[in-house]
Amino acid sequence: MTQNLNPHYIAKDPSAMSAVEDVATYDKAWAKADTTALLQAEKKALKGADGYDIDVMVESPWGDNKVLEAHIGDFGKNEDVVKKEITVKPGFMLSLQRHRGREELWEVTSGVLTVISDGEVHTVNAGESIQLPKGNVHCMISRDDDPVTVIETQTGTCREADNVRLMDFNNRPTIPLQNKNEALSAILYTKIHAEIEQKFGCETKPNMVLLSPAYKHIVENLD
Repeated sequence: MTQNLNPHYIAKDPSAMSAVEDVATYDKAWAKADTTALLQAEKKALKGADGYDIDVMVESPWGDNKVLEAHIGDFGKNEDVVKKEITVKPGFMLSLQRHRGREELWEVTSGVLTVISDGEVHTVNAGESIQLPKGNVHCMISRDDDPVTVIETQTGTCREADNVRLMDFNNRPTIPLQNKNEALSAILYTKIHAEIEQKFGCETKPNMVLLSPAYKHIVENLD
């Protein structure tokens, strides 16, 4: 990992160290198809539950979500389908993240959604959708005055534990950025965070180092 990619990251923070360890452990279990270890991680991600609770609203700092349906099969069969309804409050962002095993379709049912996807920003209006492939670095954002509601359909190998958090608007633990795509996406994430802070005010502060010419130069010259 290149330390220059991570000016936002506090390497010695216990929660950050734990997040790195969890991701590394999950990566190994994923590579080996260790279903026992993967099941343990999934139960931890679901806070002890054996599976998703359907139609139960879950509150988050950025809004809320509920699982509308979940069809989970054997690991690696690539046949899972999970559908969620997600609402993002005005002036909030979800984490910048990626997944190993699933692709996602985001269909906007109300509001205007801003999306970061692999180093690009997209605007998705009500009635429109965007497809995010496996491994895509992405984020949902509501930067207008109204909340945004999205139907997210996950397909592939869908696990709640398969969420790799790279940056977080609400200061939840993250892992270091590891490549140019993640760093370019992090620059956009920081820029929009700063716009939200100016427009709405927010409790968290963007790390403006990621918007500095020196950092941009480092990222642009990566392979």
